[in-house]
Amino acid sequence: MCVFLLPLSIFPRTITVTSLYCYRAVSPKITPFKFGEEPLQTGQTATVTCSVLQGDLPLELSWWFDGVRINDDRQDVSIMTSKKTTMFTIDSVTGGHAGNYTCMARNYAGTAQYTTQLLVNGSSSMLTVLAAFSCLVFLSPT
Repeated sequence: MCVFLLPLSIFPRTITVTSLYCYRAVSPKITPFKFGEEPLQTGQTATVTCSVLQGDLPLELSWWFDGVRINDDRQDVSIMTSKKTTMFTIDSVTGGHAGNYTCMARNYAGTAQYTTQLLVNGSSSMLTVLAAFSCLVFLSPT
């Protein structure tokens, strides 16, 4: 793949290319992460770090909650992002924070994403998991 990175301000001018450098563009790859082994308690802090193992710069890094992009201006979370890493923190977890969190990394070569689940004791998603587990236990043959 040959990639031209030209500023938009030069168009519609005609340009002459005297040298062409081609290289293999590398799409992002995310290192797996999780909130932890056990469900969190209300009031605890939850932090995960999403690191891009490989991928050409520039990268666009974003966080998603149950399929909806998380804006940086939310008061209940903080997001700190560098070139290839983004850290997502919830200072005081509530039941409303339970769900699926996705880190998405995008560059001109492609997109990668990784999703992990945050479980909070007493939340509706935790009760669903426990109810499904209870059904499996009670319905299993003896």
